[in-house]
Amino acid sequence: MLIQRAPDVYEKLRHLGGMATDDVLSPAERSDGMARPGEGWESVGPRGGVTPHAGVYRAAMPNGKRISLMRVMFTDHCIMDCHYCPNSYWVPRRRYGFKVDELARLFDEMRSRHLVEGLFLSSGIFKDPNATQERLLDVVEAVRSRYGFRGYVHLKVMPGTNDEALIEQSQRLGARLSVNMEAPSAEHLRKLSAMKDFDNGILAPMRRISELMQERYGGAVGQATQLVVGAADESDWDIYTRVRTLYGDYGFKRVYYSAFRPVKHTPLEEHPATPPVREHRLYQLDWLSRIYGYEAEELRPAFDPGGFLELRADPKLMIAVNDFERFPVDVNRASEQDLLRVPGVGPLAASRIVKQRAQHSITRRQELQAMGVVLKRAMPFLRFPGHTPAPATQGELPLFPLSRHSREPSHHSRELSRHSRELSRHSREGGNPAAPSSRRTVDLHAAHAASGCASCPLNPGTCGMAA
Repeated sequence: MLIQRAPDVYEKLRHLGGMATDDVLSPAERSDGMARPGEGWESVGPRGGVTPHAGVYRAAMPNGKRISLMRVMFTDHCIMDCHYCPNSYWVPRRRYGFKVDELARLFDEMRSRHLVEGLFLSSGIFKDPNATQERLLDVVEAVRSRYGFRGYVHLKVMPGTNDEALIEQSQRLGARLSVNMEAPSAEHLRKLSAMKDFDNGILAPMRRISELMQERYGGAVGQATQLVVGAADESDWDIYTRVRTLYGDYGFKRVYYSAFRPVKHTPLEEHPATPPVREHRLYQLDWLSRIYGYEAEELRPAFDPGGFLELRADPKLMIAVNDFERFPVDVNRASEQDLLRVPGVGPLAASRIVKQRAQHSITRRQELQAMGVVLKRAMPFLRFPGHTPAPATQGELPLFPLSRHSREPSHHSRELSRHSRELSRHSREGGNPAAPSSRRTVDLHAAHAASGCASCPLNPGTCGMAA
């Protein structure tokens, strides 16, 4: 005799907390399915998200601190046809769902046990977007009013929600809202779903949320979204142009990137997975635009002719070697913005340099290192008394020695070598003649000449043979 047992709330939490790992909260999120030995971490979810306890996620805050959130889906039942999603109707498996009261009570229990300090609530679309959003709001309303929680709630707004009252209530109850965009344009989204409306179902609620945050005091003060990288064959430039609009016109706080990974039974199960390093490069680009203040024209040299970022090189380094006439910059005279353009110099280090030189000139590399400058990357681009800049080395990751599509050195790798040699000649023409070549230097160059100095352990142009 077969006896069916209804799952209890903890079984639901283990499952629905695991399914929620597909919503990205931090670029540093572990997603390799490997638990940390000796730390009591467990692997949950279809894509290997790692959490300290089922349903608990350690999210990074803007100030660098971390907060434990209960990250969970209300239900993983979904009527949508998203080609990349393990919760879409394509995937045949058992589905789970909470009741409003039991999820609110479970959150209060975990909070009283000091397991979590906030809530991240998402869901599959089980009937229609408005009905699903109404249930999510019922949970948050219970958490706020019945259990007196006044802390952080990150609330998903379901794509396709068009009820004005629901959007307004979401803005009132949540601390941060997000509508997952998944693709950078309507054309790209059509490759991923025939049921989602990019303009009316995604951009329209985003726009309304932005207006409400400007009109009202209190409630949600930030908006975020997520893009699935590589699922729709979009370029990095396509992603950047959309993200620039979200930050500029909609006042977004963050955009998160999730490298596409194929899911069995979905239409994209044979589509190649996106390399994680591409996701990493997009976060670097996002940082340059959002924090460092790079404009679009400044960022163009980081892209190849097809609109993709070079996987083997940091975009900031790519931009610097293409703008070699700007460098080296004088540490004791350059503006803070010019210092921020130097690879290896971040906002905190640039601010410290400006404050320090107001008291006395900077004359030693140890001073820069103490202020947070990454000397290995920065020294070819800096000038100060007693330091003659060497030619810029190539900032390639040895883990990714070849280009994205072929077994040949990539276009950007060749450009990086060429500009590094130009920077070397520029430095020598400024009164720093190169030292005579040693026999060992000549031999090393000859051994790597076939790759055009791309793999040479020396700085391009050092031996005088790399013209």
